[in-house]
Amino acid sequence: PLTREGVGKTISTVFPTVKAMGEEKVSKIFYLTAKTITRTVASDTVNILRQDNLLLKSLIITAKDKICVLDKPDCNPGSCERAKGHFDRVNDCIFDLINNEDDISREVILAYSNKYKVCPFEMCLDVSMWVDFIICDYNYAFDPNVYLRRFFGDRKQDYVFLIDEAHNLVDRACNMYSASLYKEDFLKIRRLVGKKSQKLYRALTKCNKDLLDWKRDWERLTVIDDITDFAIHLTNLAAAFVEFFEDYSEIEAKDEILELYFDVLHFINIYQLLNDKYLIYLDYSVERDLMIKLLCVDPSDNLKSYLNNIKSAIFFSATLLPIRYYVDQLGGREDDYAIYAPSPFPEQNKLVLIGDEVSTRYSRRNNYEYMKILDYIKIFTRARVGNYMVFFSSYKMMEDISELALNLEEESMPSIIMQKGNMDEGEREEFLNEFIENPEKTKIGFCVLGGIFGEGIDLTGDRLIGAVIVGPGLPMKDDERELLRRYYDKKDGQGFKYAYLYQGMNKVLQAGGRVIRTMEDKGAILLLDDRFLYQEYQNLFPREWFLYKVVKRDELKETIDEFWDGV
Repeated sequence: PLTREGVGKTISTVFPTVKAMGEEKVSKIFYLTAKTITRTVASDTVNILRQDNLLLKSLIITAKDKICVLDKPDCNPGSCERAKGHFDRVNDCIFDLINNEDDISREVILAYSNKYKVCPFEMCLDVSMWVDFIICDYNYAFDPNVYLRRFFGDRKQDYVFLIDEAHNLVDRACNMYSASLYKEDFLKIRRLVGKKSQKLYRALTKCNKDLLDWKRDWERLTVIDDITDFAIHLTNLAAAFVEFFEDYSEIEAKDEILELYFDVLHFINIYQLLNDKYLIYLDYSVERDLMIKLLCVDPSDNLKSYLNNIKSAIFFSATLLPIRYYVDQLGGREDDYAIYAPSPFPEQNKLVLIGDEVSTRYSRRNNYEYMKILDYIKIFTRARVGNYMVFFSSYKMMEDISELALNLEEESMPSIIMQKGNMDEGEREEFLNEFIENPEKTKIGFCVLGGIFGEGIDLTGDRLIGAVIVGPGLPMKDDERELLRRYYDKKDGQGFKYAYLYQGMNKVLQAGGRVIRTMEDKGAILLLDDRFLYQEYQNLFPREWFLYKVVKRDELKETIDEFWDGV
């Protein structure tokens, strides 16, 4: 693993891997990311090397639902004109593209698919066989449902994985290797199917009865050890679904029936992976009745099964602390190399402050505490005209404090823009465009820790000169996270750290990393919560944060003024 923010992690992983490809040690490179914005960084890095005469074909794979020409993917000739005759035209399309393009972006794929009237997603996957460098989501390498089977089989290949923002892979992998089913879905599909298939009707009834029996004995978050009979009944149900679709290829509510079929298949596949790194539990909700879930609490074995079939993998991120946690969770070995790159940026260009008069614990979230937070934000952002981001632990806290800020006198609070939920790419770009160079007035962006603006964005120079981080970003306490805590408490006494602390502080470090992006950047970071002074939290600080200063509200103005006067 390679860690540290803004020190050239992308080029330092891409360049030597491309060099190894030139020496015929590697046949294909997969650059794996969690977010769209980091795919752009990877593509830009390859283009920098092309400026020095690198001959390499790269491809960005875009998800089907984002590149499909229809509002909703429907891959049959009766619904999509591209599907009709696709295979008659696709070879000419690929030949044309491969002979004329090296940087194969989403826009290039769409342009050629429009020219030849072929499916852009399927054509993109075919093109992947002819390129050297593939940029795609983690799913295409690790997800048991959608991984690229054309590349990853049982035989070991001389591929390399470059895994960007690798801290995101832990939670993503746990989700990939988990599966759940709801009792209500079996009843709903049984009603839709009716008596058309007695075999399917009986199979649905049997699975529903298994869940009904468990429901009678259900207590809050019941953990169970053995579901062998239920798994057998699900296997029989999957076979009954296949026979049903052969007899009824076109049926009303087919999408809903298919959805349960695929959920059942996924559950059966995950059941085959069960080991001591899984928990099976039952939970109940009024909306969807009883749920049974195969919960992956440690994805290391599953990830390792994919990593063992490639030549090498490099995990890199600005926030792989503590390194031992990530090595264990991501399928690393004792003899794997780990590199921590110290910050090359001048220490005097950054100021790290901790405001210990504030608490963001759930029991202390009230207007009195929020007004103290606003006081810190006002003093911090009024010291110098510029652009700032304030990161909150939740949308609720952000909205509550924003409402209080709106009620203040206009001259006492600079202009605020606020992150919204489910922002599309255009809205995200519009939000970031508010952070202009050489601003004449101060602008503050209210954002959520761990959200779309908490990592992966580059606002260099004076497009961002300060960040306020309100709270350590610990995940919300819920039943599933408590299961995770209990699992690791039993295993090695690290339950709180594995379930809450590491995830929360990772968001904090990512948010803080938005401030200093180049050697010339200057900026300040203000951490607001007394827990930032606790040892277990400070153990996760990067080395350069240990020059922090603790400030009271009445000391903040003098401290921040002194910093800006000095730079």
